[in-house]
Amino acid sequence: MSQTDMQEQLPITILADSRFSSSLKPLLTQLEMWINFQALKADWFGDEACILSFEFTLVRTIEEQVQDFKSENWVVKSGYAYSYDCKSLKTTAFIAVADLLESGVGIEQGIKQRLLDVANSVGAEHGLLGLSL
Repeated sequence: MSQTDMQEQLPITILADSRFSSSLKPLLTQLEMWINFQALKADWFGDEACILSFEFTLVRTIEEQVQDFKSENWVVKSGYAYSYDCKSLKTTAFIAVADLLESGVGIEQGIKQRLLDVANSVGAEHGLLGLSL
């Protein structure tokens, strides 16, 4: 099985905006494996009729995406924004990284926290166990 096939089967994917360097790819893969493992440990994939999927995209700032948020039902918080479609069980989310770089917070830790914040907000609607660092 190629890595591409394996990634397509994961319910939680993490991409980066096209303006980011391709050198981020190993970090994106690591984060994707990490969050899918957290969800697996918390039994998020136990009920095949209710498997949530997430498509995260790392962006420099949330403000750059603002025009998208007015057209749909978006939840916008400090550092991230997401839209959850209850029919398809799919969440589309943007995670900002510029403010993490500026604040001196460990960027990987900061991204993980934002991924969890979004996932747990949606997961709570389905009574799923919260994911943690």
